[in-house]
Amino acid sequence: MNNTQYEIKDRSATDVTVQVTANAATVKNAIDTAYRRYSKEAQIPGFRKGRVPRAYLDSRFGTDLFVEEAQKDLEEEHLQKALAELNLRPVTTPEVEHVSFDAEGPFVFTASFSVLPDVELPEYRGMEMAVKPLEEVTEDEVNGTLEEIRRRFATLAPKESETIDSGDIVHVKEGDQEWDMRVDTENPVTGKMIGHKTGDTVELDIERDEGDPLHATLEVLQISQVVLPEIDDDLAKDAGFDSLDAMKVDINEKIASSKSERRVQKIKGDLLDNIVSQLDLPLPEKMVEEIAAEDLEQFKKNLEDPHAPMTLEEYLKEREKSEDELLAEYREHVTKRLQRELVMAKLIEAEGISISDEELEEIATEEAKTSGEDPIRFIARLKANEQWGAYHTEKINTRVFDLLYDNAKLSEETE
Repeated sequence: MNNTQYEIKDRSATDVTVQVTANAATVKNAIDTAYRRYSKEAQIPGFRKGRVPRAYLDSRFGTDLFVEEAQKDLEEEHLQKALAELNLRPVTTPEVEHVSFDAEGPFVFTASFSVLPDVELPEYRGMEMAVKPLEEVTEDEVNGTLEEIRRRFATLAPKESETIDSGDIVHVKEGDQEWDMRVDTENPVTGKMIGHKTGDTVELDIERDEGDPLHATLEVLQISQVVLPEIDDDLAKDAGFDSLDAMKVDINEKIASSKSERRVQKIKGDLLDNIVSQLDLPLPEKMVEEIAAEDLEQFKKNLEDPHAPMTLEEYLKEREKSEDELLAEYREHVTKRLQRELVMAKLIEAEGISISDEELEEIATEEAKTSGEDPIRFIARLKANEQWGAYHTEKINTRVFDLLYDNAKLSEETE
């Protein structure tokens, strides 16, 4: 027979208050347990452990101590039982409040906390959505890839002019050490080499994030320039193609495939967002605030790194925002992310989608083979870096996105 009652006293979409009522017998047992615990643990001269009279414990510690211990024990035990029986999952720490207590019983307390809202999915199979048509491959995109290939097969040649310019490769010497450096106007160190000539000795002061500046005395031994090959059949053959035309066809196909894949991924995300937009999914404000604050704090720590591209102040100035406005942006991002995760979890539940560990290893094996990596090492690395769980979630989510996309009724937007 259950001597304790659990009930929901108040509930909204995101907040719940439960009430726990422990009857006289339950309260008495909790108080007796507290006395027995102290009797066993207390080291009191003249008494054996576990044999300390209750009256002596009262005179030594006061009855309030045992009442408070009993209350604490009842809260810890029965709050967990109440959550399990009422099928509630708090996302914030429960705040306990005593309603009434009597050493002879009953003991009544409430616990208030936030929960995530229930998700009732709309019809998600066969969603209708207008999408942008696939973008065609442009000539500029093909030419850009050709330039990348051209740079990949570039060679170095002695420079006719003895003066260093941006983009040159300079062979320098300091003491017994020699090395090549690429001169770049934007680089605060190598940029100082511009204008010097072969045989010059260049004094450089190099600023460091930590410690005093470094001083280097470099002797210019040789200046080389980067020679780019012509974009022709010879370049195509060097790159593994029969001709320039064949290479252009391959480039066009790869760019088209990449655009198509990006388009599909965007459509899948838009389909999920379409479901989210149809639902009223309020989130616990305290939970959103805490996560947003944590995310912002991590971002600030990243910008404190000596190698960060800018400071927080510079970032805020560039974006013309205050820190409070940035925090508001984080709240929006967190809200959207949590809402998507809620819908995704409900879709997984509704479709009964699951992947066993054995099946996941098969998926990882095929993925590793496709990328030319050893499957055993690939799987071992994921597990060693504690990424196996994230990998599992990724593959589950992929199946949900595929389901939405495969069942969607898509039409191309018209001008």
